[in-house]
Amino acid sequence: MDPRLPLAELLRAGPGTILVLAVRDDSLLDLARLLCEAAADVPPGAAALHLSGALGPGVLDSVRSRGFATGCCHPLQTFPGTSSDSHRFEGITFAVDGDADGLAAAHRLCRLLGGKAVRVPASARGVYHLAASLGANGLTGLVGASRDALVAAGFGPSEALAALAPLLRSALDEALRLGPEAALTGPAARGDESTLDRHRRALLAWDASRAALLEALLREQKRLAARSAAGAGC
Repeated sequence: MDPRLPLAELLRAGPGTILVLAVRDDSLLDLARLLCEAAADVPPGAAALHLSGALGPGVLDSVRSRGFATGCCHPLQTFPGTSSDSHRFEGITFAVDGDADGLAAAHRLCRLLGGKAVRVPASARGVYHLAASLGANGLTGLVGASRDALVAAGFGPSEALAALAPLLRSALDEALRLGPEAALTGPAARGDESTLDRHRRALLAWDASRAALLEALLREQKRLAARSAAGAGC
């Protein structure tokens, strides 16, 4: 089927139409090209918004030249592709940007979905998306590494996740409630280098390929501990 047909149908929706371009970042330019080909008559007040966290509205410049308002509206949330995804918008933050009308359309979409809009300009979207990825994907990677370590200690995989669940939920809740500086516990927080050395030896015996992960996390924990000691928590 010609992919331009659905776009042409959408453009008949009338004034104030908002097209949400929900595709991979590396597909946005191709989709913008198809939209330009399909948009013989752009409805008054029509806007095209993409959902990329890393890219600014400039990726839609070709669409803007055809008469669309353009912008970006990235939901700061995970969507794993389950039936509950449609309920994940309420109360979340959206990183928005765009031209005046595109930005207004992004704010309108956020309100409709029950979220909060925060403007993040193109110049800051790289570090913004890094923060989102570190928090969500990095956290998931840590859960996987912690599970694997418990499996190495004799737990079954499901048993390991069940055992970790109360610990990890509590740690995350406290970090978000108190701030990470105040919530940090464990050997790095108390400067217990002998325990940290035991951890290093245990890791090298189990899986030396993860040594860099441990050291990177220890550097972050020590940075938090130093901030806490200096009274510079945030």
